[in-house]
Amino acid sequence: MNTPFIAGAIFTIFGLFMLRYAIRRFKKSVASESWPSVIGQIVTVDLWGNRNIDGEAKPAMRLNVEYKYKVADSIYTNKGVAFYTLVYPETMHYAESHPVNSDVSVYYNPANPTESVLIPGPRKDGKRHSDLIIGILGTLIGLSVSIAGWFGFIG
Repeated sequence: MNTPFIAGAIFTIFGLFMLRYAIRRFKKSVASESWPSVIGQIVTVDLWGNRNIDGEAKPAMRLNVEYKYKVADSIYTNKGVAFYTLVYPETMHYAESHPVNSDVSVYYNPANPTESVLIPGPRKDGKRHSDLIIGILGTLIGLSVSIAGWFGFIG
């Protein structure tokens, strides 16, 4: 059995899955910039995943938000903050500025109002394409290991 080839093939499949997911999320993030918005309400805000802040372990790494909003005569609940992952310090800033029961603009897909976000569009900083890059790198690394294993350069 050629273990490097099999491991590389599995990594390639995982990389392709990540790339497909990243492309879909990026397309939705771009589309969300033109979605209509309504005023919704924050139901829950939770920070989790400890981080050392000023010498103290505090939950700050990840953010869970639940909100409700009304489109036409239907009330929806969702948890999508953005089409990218918020990380510290974004998580802390968002949680502090959007407490429970506060009003928030909810951007929803007019073709499917169950799909919504609180921050429309792709990431604005230099990490705009980071998920795409990770998917491409994972695929290329997996292919490289598979090819090297197949031709006997490794393993």
